Amino acid sequence: MLEVHDLHVRYGEIAATNGISLTVGDGEIVAVTGANGAGKSSTLNAVAGIVHPTSGSIRFDGQEMAACPSHECIRRGIVQVPEGRKIFGTLTVLENLQLGAYRLGSFQIDSAGVDEVLEQFPILADRLHVPASCLSGGQAQMLALARGLMAQPKLLLLDEPTLGLSPIAADDVFDLIRGLREIGLTILMVEQNVHQTLALADRAYVIEGGCVVLKGDARDVASASGLTSAYLGMADQSERISPSERSSPEEQEIIKTRTAENRDIFQNGNRI
Repeated sequence: MLEVHDLHVRYGEIAATNGISLTVGDGEIVAVTGANGAGKSSTLNAVAGIVHPTSGSIRFDGQEMAACPSHECIRRGIVQVPEGRKIFGTLTVLENLQLGAYRLGSFQIDSAGVDEVLEQFPILADRLHVPASCLSGGQAQMLALARGLMAQPKLLLLDEPTLGLSPIAADDVFDLIRGLREIGLTILMVEQNVHQTLALADRAYVIEGGCVVLKGDARDVASASGLTSAYLGMADQSERISPSERSSPEEQEIIKTRTAENRDIFQNGNRI
């Protein structure tokens, strides 16, 4: 379904990704994990058309998408649930859901569409007319996921879906994602909660310094001897998977300054 090849994303002089390649098959959950600043969200944003790569290929359903704007990516079925939820707090839960159906050509959707989505998110059913700003963090994340499903995506992109949530709320979100697997939805998921993510995913990629340093079956990646060092930004160059370009020494120094924070995230599993 999705093929990303030799992806390079830059912000001015800073290289966010250095030749990332990955694939997502129909019906799979594929995880992308790694340290802060590794290039995970930049990869997802490039797939969603939010940023345009400086080079590389993004093919979706056989069509090249690297130059497509975000609204065209959505029209073709790539829908992103952004980091930090980004719900509209002054609108009701129902109005947020209706906005999610915009790619279908109308804000005025029938009640059957809402009811179908709420089957996956029953906690929202009795809050439809409540302002979204009144929701808890976990409920707001569920609304963000539900809003994404209203667009009837072929490929759902999840960017840090448990960011800032308590462990209990994070568990609820992972349970919901498991439910999405059961209905056959294809998901590319960026997440720092490495242990639960690898237990959920079919396949995984670990990124460090803008490069893929580990990849394969999620269970194999979870048990790989290099996972901890890669996640903490300390992977040996020999462990890398043939990136076409290395990060500069200056960029690697930025990564090293984040090691202490990343170690805490890796050991504790959640950011609270």
